[in-house]
Amino acid sequence: MAENDKPTRGRPRRTWVKMHVDGCLHGSINYQLTLEEQAIWFKLIMYSAISGGPPGWISDNDRRELPLEHIAHELFAPVEVVKSTVEKCVKEGRIKQNAKGLHIVNWDAYQSEYQRQKPYRVTKGDKAPAPDGLLKDKKEE
Repeated sequence: MAENDKPTRGRPRRTWVKMHVDGCLHGSINYQLTLEEQAIWFKLIMYSAISGGPPGWISDNDRRELPLEHIAHELFAPVEVVKSTVEKCVKEGRIKQNAKGLHIVNWDAYQSEYQRQKPYRVTKGDKAPAPDGLLKDKKEE
């Protein structure tokens, strides 16, 4: 990212998000959301990665809610589809909505590399083997 592209406030932008394949292809979004709404759900996840608030939040740099009309404009989507997606996702517990913005529920569990890598981490003095023997001592090789 060029120096001029850095946000003046907020947090650094992510350039990627993790998508859980089984949940995307076989999860409840397939029967709870229309195809248009599914696309908006995925875009909301991506938008929360570059939004000004904390990770998993869609808000401005001052951590205030963005109007749904603005979000729809940013996602190149009809406002009605964004509104219906947010309503359904709030009802199902995927999103929380308040004066601070939209919050993707379970963001940390799904997007945290620290949590994903935790089972494979071995601390000094920890003699327990890593799962499935993925980490080996250099002495063993």
